[in-house]
Amino acid sequence: MIITCPKCFAADDVLPPRRLPDRLLQYRCTNPIHGNHEWLTTRDAVQAPSDVQEGVTDELLEPLSRCIDADAPFVEYGIVEHRLRTRFPDLFAAHVAEQGHSMFGPRAYTASSVRFGVALGRLERTGDLVSEYGPATGAWHHNGQVTYWARNPPADRRRTTWAEYCAEIGRSPQWTDQDRFGLRIP
Repeated sequence: MIITCPKCFAADDVLPPRRLPDRLLQYRCTNPIHGNHEWLTTRDAVQAPSDVQEGVTDELLEPLSRCIDADAPFVEYGIVEHRLRTRFPDLFAAHVAEQGHSMFGPRAYTASSVRFGVALGRLERTGDLVSEYGPATGAWHHNGQVTYWARNPPADRRRTTWAEYCAEIGRSPQWTDQDRFGLRIP
């Protein structure tokens, strides 16, 4: 969900919230037009209803499911997203155009976290996929840890990281101009 400032009605300068007691969130907009503006809201007020999130991610379920091979080890989230982009480029580009992406700079509520992550979580809840946390590598390193996904978890819990996958396919594990090419952000 994109949070807009009640003073300037824009989202570009709204910083991630500070969590306060009693389920309150403190937001701050740093738009130079009006200077710093802070406001409080409840966590429930900024949570999109689950049926809305599910409606937006319905079209992602089958494509994301096809991005995780049946007999593969756990694969780092970046691999799943890369496969989504290469196998379903128009779908990927549409979600990035609506929600943004961290490859264009730090930002809360990107397509990765809000759309793709929600859809993968839905697939896990239905039993189609399994996830576990592990180290984030390459372009995802800033997260510290990320999810690794499998259809049928290997008994030895093997993993393939984003950096290993990039080495296999001969690409940089960091974001490149080629990654950004053809995508537009909101």
